[in-house]
Amino acid sequence: MIPELKPTVQERSLKAFLDLAILCALTEHPMTGYEINRLFLKKHRVFVSHSTIYSKLTSLERKSWIECVKNSTGRVYGLTEKGKEAVADMADITREIQTALKLILKCRG
Repeated sequence: MIPELKPTVQERSLKAFLDLAILCALTEHPMTGYEINRLFLKKHRVFVSHSTIYSKLTSLERKSWIECVKNSTGRVYGLTEKGKEAVADMADITREIQTALKLILKCRG
């Protein structure tokens, strides 16, 4: 019998807010998709598929929150001014998420 693998709350949260997590990761310095994935694995112990990471990077690039520069190591992604503004608004976004979760998870006894 194979045990059922249930994702942790941290894993589900990271994947649900992956675009925001990528923006926060890029505040440290520009990175490749591979480096972002390694950071999530090291910092959060969560593996995100490469296709998911690159899909989110493409989406963030279309929103003009990040930009891609090709160099000898591959495609390196960094924040644009618009992306830096989004990260600066992260405190507001965090409050909105907390409020939404409290409403969603409100249990009536």
